[in-house]
Amino acid sequence: MGKYLNIGFWLLLLAYFLLVFGFVNSKRKNVLCTSINIIFNDNLKSRFLGEDKLMELIDPDENKILGKPINNLNIAKLEKLIRDQAFIKTAQVYKTIDGKLNVEIVQRKPVIRVINNNNFGFYVDSEGELMPLLEGKTIRLPVANGNIRFSPEFTSSINIFSEEYKDDENVQVLRDLSTLIGFIDSNNFWNSQIQQIYVKENNEFELVPLVGSQIIVFGGIDNYEVKFRNLKAIYKKRFLSKNWNTYKTINLKYKDQVICEKR
Repeated sequence: MGKYLNIGFWLLLLAYFLLVFGFVNSKRKNVLCTSINIIFNDNLKSRFLGEDKLMELIDPDENKILGKPINNLNIAKLEKLIRDQAFIKTAQVYKTIDGKLNVEIVQRKPVIRVINNNNFGFYVDSEGELMPLLEGKTIRLPVANGNIRFSPEFTSSINIFSEEYKDDENVQVLRDLSTLIGFIDSNNFWNSQIQQIYVKENNEFELVPLVGSQIIVFGGIDNYEVKFRNLKAIYKKRFLSKNWNTYKTINLKYKDQVICEKR
C-alpha cells in the first residue's frame, strides 16, 4: 500500500509542476514587447549608425515589434539583419521576461577614407574590413587617394586580409595602407599630424601633414617604424626653427638618411 501511495505522490507532484509550467509558459506567450533598448558596447566617439537609425532598421514601421507578443520575435533573424550591416562588428539580441528587447551593438572603427582612381570612396576599418560611404554622414579621418585601383562591390563582407585577396596586387596596396594607417592611428602624435596619404604609380607613399606645407616622401612601408622615428626627430628639430616652411619635401626613402629639399 505504501508503495502505491509513494507513486501517487510523485505523480501528483509531477502533474502540479506541469500545470504550473504550462500556466507560466502561457503567461509568457502573452507578454508584449514594452521597449527596445539599444546598448553600445564600444567607445567610439562617432558612429555611422546611431540609436535612431538602428531603431528604424529593427522596427521600421514602429508597430511590428513594440506592443506585440515578444515570444513571437525571431531573434536569430533579427540578429542577422543587424550583423549584415557593413558598419556593425557584432550584435547580440535577447529578450527579458518583462517584455524588454535588448540589442547590444559593437560598431566597426573606420581608420581611413579611401578614394580610388575612379573617384569611388569607401572606408577601411581597424581590422581591414571595407565599408561604404554613408550619405549624409562623414567622419573626419585621414584620406588616401592616388593609384588605388580596387573598387569594392558591397554585396557581401569584404576584408582585405582574407584568403580570397591574398594574391590581388590591387588589394595589396590597401593592405600596405592599412599597415601604415594602423601605426598612425595608434600614435597620438602622428594621428594629429597626418591628414592625407597619396599612393604613387610605383605604389610608394607620400604623406601630407596637417602642419607645414611639406610633402613627406615616404616610399614603401619597409622599415616604416624607423622612418617615422627619423621623421619625428626632424619635426622636433625643425619645429624649433623659424625656417620650417622653407622645405619643399622630406625624403625618407633611403636607409639611414633623411633628405630635406628646400623650395
